[in-house]
Amino acid sequence: MQPIGENGTVLVVEDHEDTACLLRFILERECYGVTHLRDGQLAQQFISTTPPPDLLLLDIMLPSMTGLELLRVVRTTPEWQWIPVILLTADTRTETMTLAANLGATEYVQKPFAADRLLKSIHQFLPGPAGPHVR
Repeated sequence: MQPIGENGTVLVVEDHEDTACLLRFILERECYGVTHLRDGQLAQQFISTTPPPDLLLLDIMLPSMTGLELLRVVRTTPEWQWIPVILLTADTRTETMTLAANLGATEYVQKPFAADRLLKSIHQFLPGPAGPHVR
């Protein structure tokens, strides 16, 4: 069951607990419902059995399955294929960013990230405390 958030729901797929806790804090402060998964294979099972959230925050380097492989799963799963996917990664290589874009990433945020930069990206797709933002 997904948490209900006043401004929408976000699935966070992140294996580093400190980063996941920070993301949960930032998102819950903005009134988003948050589901957190630590592993690529668990996320793949979640995608195949659960209605989609409003947005997916996806780390690229994950145990069991990479975020790029998961992105491919998301974009080929009918119920999930249209949700915004923001990739979070320390990988700054141009070829990784190009592959992510070709696979259908909506946004690419580099780690370490500033909370305001991440929220600006999220608010392009979901309402924030002040209401929806226009791109």
